[in-house]
Amino acid sequence: MFWTNPQKIFSLETYFATKSYQSVQIQFRKRFHCRNFPSKSTIVSWVKKFREHGTVVDLCSKATGGTYSGRKKSARTEENIAAVRDSVGRSPRKSVRRRSQELGMTRESLRRFLTSDLHLYPYKIQIKQKLTDADKEKRVAMCEWFCNVLENDENFLENVWFSDEAHFLLSGHVNSKNNVFWGSKIPDLVLQRPLHSIKCTAWVAISKHGIIGPFWFEDDDGRSQTINKERYMAVLNKYWVLLGRRRGVVRASQWFQQEGATHTANETIAWLRQRFEERLISRRCDVEWVPHSPDLTPPQIFICGVSSKTMYTREIHKQLKN
Repeated sequence: MFWTNPQKIFSLETYFATKSYQSVQIQFRKRFHCRNFPSKSTIVSWVKKFREHGTVVDLCSKATGGTYSGRKKSARTEENIAAVRDSVGRSPRKSVRRRSQELGMTRESLRRFLTSDLHLYPYKIQIKQKLTDADKEKRVAMCEWFCNVLENDENFLENVWFSDEAHFLLSGHVNSKNNVFWGSKIPDLVLQRPLHSIKCTAWVAISKHGIIGPFWFEDDDGRSQTINKERYMAVLNKYWVLLGRRRGVVRASQWFQQEGATHTANETIAWLRQRFEERLISRRCDVEWVPHSPDLTPPQIFICGVSSKTMYTREIHKQLKN
């Protein structure tokens, strides 16, 4: 809401006379014959500005010919730059708004110090599975095993098939900040999404020899299904057949990696041992893949990165067109 200078002055005079924000609002409506009135926080800001600067006029407006923006811009001095550097060193996760308040700088000046002078940039914090001390020890042990194998066979990783699956929400996801409609009036347009989105699951195997999959867990009518040992073994059978047809690949020299509780059922492990023998990297095997470690597998980049980007982009475009 835009308030004129006479309205601001009347509000201040009324407040200093009555010491009541409610009285200011009541008399404001009577004086200016309007339904709207300034909120308490707005009146508080006017009072604070008047006490600090002796005016409520917007000194940065072109109408007044002023250049004051409420807080003087901080000079580009070594002292100010050093203060920002020390502040970031103590608390790198603090927001620009909070840091500017503590340092007494405008946000524009602070951003200029951070980017132009200190060459710092805001990075998004990644969310990953929490690892216990035992998980970390198992990770180290697995990495040491990989290093020992690579010393004896430098081509080992070329023959390892890494597998994983990912879930896709079929409704997709739209960032509301980027969902903009330009027009001269409020549009009669709503972007709908279900409370519980239908999801589908894809499984894929990746090695230097290429990609096998993705295979989708769904019934004959195309409806998504949850993963159990029977459906997982059906996918493995498809993978085994296609692996044998892959040109230049000798199945007897290939390794297979997997993880997940469903994948370590007795029938599943027996099926894999029969075909890969000791060339199996999985939980409950001689070479154990550490738990809570999907970030270590190449399929995460493909099915959780490339595939999901392609899939959700098409879905979002379809929703926006409708």
